[in-house]
Amino acid sequence: MTWIGITDRAAGRFSPTGLGDDSGPTKVGPLIERGTLMFEIRIIDASIPRDLLGISSAAPWPRTLSFQIVPDGGIALLHRHGSNITQAALRWPDDGRAQTTRVTYAWDAPDGWGRLALERPASGDIRQRHVHLPRPLVADDMRDLMLAGKARTLADEVLFAGISTDIQPLGPTPSVHPATPIATPGGYRPAGSLRRGDTVITDTGAIVPVLHAVSHTVPARGSFAPIRLRAPHFGLQRDIVVAPEQRLVLRGSEVEYTFGQEAVVVAAKHLINGKGACRISAGNTVEYMQVILPGHEALMAAGCALESLFIGRIRRDKARLDASILSDVPSRLLPEHAHPAYHALSAFEATTLVDQRAA
Repeated sequence: MTWIGITDRAAGRFSPTGLGDDSGPTKVGPLIERGTLMFEIRIIDASIPRDLLGISSAAPWPRTLSFQIVPDGGIALLHRHGSNITQAALRWPDDGRAQTTRVTYAWDAPDGWGRLALERPASGDIRQRHVHLPRPLVADDMRDLMLAGKARTLADEVLFAGISTDIQPLGPTPSVHPATPIATPGGYRPAGSLRRGDTVITDTGAIVPVLHAVSHTVPARGSFAPIRLRAPHFGLQRDIVVAPEQRLVLRGSEVEYTFGQEAVVVAAKHLINGKGACRISAGNTVEYMQVILPGHEALMAAGCALESLFIGRIRRDKARLDASILSDVPSRLLPEHAHPAYHALSAFEATTLVDQRAA
């Protein structure tokens, strides 16, 4: 099992047997002893403490789960379960910019382990801290949280929230739909079929090995909400679907003239204009995949150059590696990406480039 609930200000879903394609006969019990509560926020003013997300109940015993903004940036967690109280806080100084932040609370009550984490999807920055002896969450409370029960708090700044029965990873995240055709020496293959040891053709025509292929199912909301890139824009021979943070490699005279570089990368979310890129509905959850290449080379996807998964120097950081989707991979088998292969454009720079190409 994995995602059993999802909500935003428009609607909510909760299913004890799971929401996505991986749902099945297994049903969550009255207590969720292991799992993850994830939500994304976009905060403009972090100077005023206020409730963001929470649920309370008085029967059969008093309990409260709440997340609050702390002064000057950060998140505080309070979980009251009968006479037991779990608290944790993470500070992230407010820099005055409205950025999407992902809040992840993961717990394994039988093992006495918990983790509160903050992530900035756009930059990949992460902060996390251990939560001591977390208590289980009550399934009925999570149902009320997802389905807008009377005792629910859901602030306007919350983009979505989801509940999973798995410990969700932090850090590098897959962002390409499995059906995306990827160029290989033997022709195009669906991205989801690529495995360690396969080879792919890069945007420069080189042939490089796939060191690892990873996939993950996430809520189809917020920074995971799928985007359709439309042919013939960006060199595409057919439409493809990617996550908002998936970056395209763009080249050409406009790039060289405007930015003084041979190539740049642009997040798909910055290309949305109703023509070359648009948001699409994908139900409750969506599966993405990605591959790790030796030098962070770019893939050719249906004629468009896409950035492969950038993992930085995660192999040197045991805590980050253990919390990531690569936790089962020995560090010696991971490459080291010292820095991104290309300069990443801001939203304003991307808009300028798109306008120039359309002129």
